[in-house]
Amino acid sequence: MKKPSTLNPLLATLLLITIVGCQNKSNQKNKQDQYDTVKSATKSKIEKPIPGSNCDTMLISQEFSYDVLASEVFNSDTNKIKSLFLDRAIIKIEKAVTEEGVPYYPYDFTDGTNKIIVLSNDTSYYIKYAEIKNNKVVLNKKISIGMKKSIFLELLKVKNIKCNTITVKDEELTFESIYIFKNDKLKKVLMGGIVD
Repeated sequence: MKKPSTLNPLLATLLLITIVGCQNKSNQKNKQDQYDTVKSATKSKIEKPIPGSNCDTMLISQEFSYDVLASEVFNSDTNKIKSLFLDRAIIKIEKAVTEEGVPYYPYDFTDGTNKIIVLSNDTSYYIKYAEIKNNKVVLNKKISIGMKKSIFLELLKVKNIKCNTITVKDEELTFESIYIFKNDKLKKVLMGGIVD
């Protein structure tokens, strides 16, 4: 009578390691995809096209980082965000893809000169990037394009910053606004989330 064949113990161990390894890799990929989706919907890297600036100073202030616009974007809707523009603004919604290949749909508000790009997670909006170049976007009542640098520094309660580029981050270091001065006057404000 013939004995039933059994798996070689070494072969059985290798097979078990392969199966468990594949399952763990699949679970890690699913968790990574979930994290990347959340990350890309809430934070984005701010562009810093500031050629020729002589230096950059970083300060901390909630009011002059996240609260630059006249109304809070987080609890707004598209109509309220559009109303920040004094000239007629249009909204474009185009599909974008993260580095990991996850699709998302930013709302791009622009009047042709100024732009505010926001992301939505179905209940709230987050500023991905904003570029304000003139007074046709309603800002925090203390800030205006063209204001003197000395007045801006008084609002921040600092003195003697020689830099023409001043970066102001919120207390959580998740959002920044970049104030660019030329000839002692505010020329542009850039805003956006900070990537860890």
